[in-house]
Amino acid sequence: RLSGKEKPRRLRLPGLRTRAYLRRLSRAPTKIPTAATVPSVQSGFSRTKVVAQLAMSQPSVSKSLALIEQQMGFSLFERYQGKMQPTAEARALYKEALRVHQDRLRFERFVDHIRQYRVGQLRVCATPALALNILPLAVARFRQSFPDYGVVADMCLNNEIETAVEEGRYDLGFLVKPGYEPEENPLAICRGEMVCVLPGQHPLAQQTEIHWQDIPTRDLVYITTDARLVAMIAEEVPAFRQRQVAAVETNRYSMAINLVRHGNNSMTIVDSFSLQGVDTSGLAVRPFRHALPVSVVAVTDGHSTLSQPGEVFAKVMTELMAET
Repeated sequence: RLSGKEKPRRLRLPGLRTRAYLRRLSRAPTKIPTAATVPSVQSGFSRTKVVAQLAMSQPSVSKSLALIEQQMGFSLFERYQGKMQPTAEARALYKEALRVHQDRLRFERFVDHIRQYRVGQLRVCATPALALNILPLAVARFRQSFPDYGVVADMCLNNEIETAVEEGRYDLGFLVKPGYEPEENPLAICRGEMVCVLPGQHPLAQQTEIHWQDIPTRDLVYITTDARLVAMIAEEVPAFRQRQVAAVETNRYSMAINLVRHGNNSMTIVDSFSLQGVDTSGLAVRPFRHALPVSVVAVTDGHSTLSQPGEVFAKVMTELMAET
């Protein structure tokens, strides 16, 4: 009942956007909530905090969560001491929703870039050694032919490049693979082999090639960066996996080379591409025997034809690696 001076209070309904969202959600059985729909699940939240975070009324939040849980087929939150605690399923869902949300933002930035620049952009990545020493030269030469083309040049770990290109983060990647790629492969960039790097004054520097049995294992700097290359070495030299507890390890070829440079009779085994553009003064580089062949290969997503700028960039990389 209302007194004579009181005015009836207006019933507050969810906003038009919220109601439209709930209608869409209820009609789409496969609708997946975004990271903004599922509140942060890193710690417990009270219902009041959830309402404030989403800028929705409390009944709208409850109804939205109920609809989402109905569509998902499992509970997202459980109450504990007056707070909403995320279930294990909610934590897993949040991580995936956040990834999808970030991919959507990346796609929007990509569309915005095309809208602004129109001409296009080439996104390339390479192993740390190639990215530091060869990629800058390739970008400079590429831009002589495509001065108005945007270029993103990044560094990635060798074992991460294929995934990064497959996921669409890059158009083109350059990595090192065990074995020799067939010459007819248009994406084969360069052939090389594993070599031994040691101080120029080391007794073994007098030899023309280095065998595993020549190497004092206590002085070897082990590389752990790529399981495929490690497996290739271990297949030829099973003792490579049987390293001492006191051994020195690193996941970067450049770090291994510097450890040799500053170490006391240290030595390491790296692919020959890691030395391109590197100052080797004071160091000796010798072939490792038995020979372990490796190749630099360009990788694409495999779902589309490489663009003309991509083909030109791969050709530039081939020319530069042949020159150096």
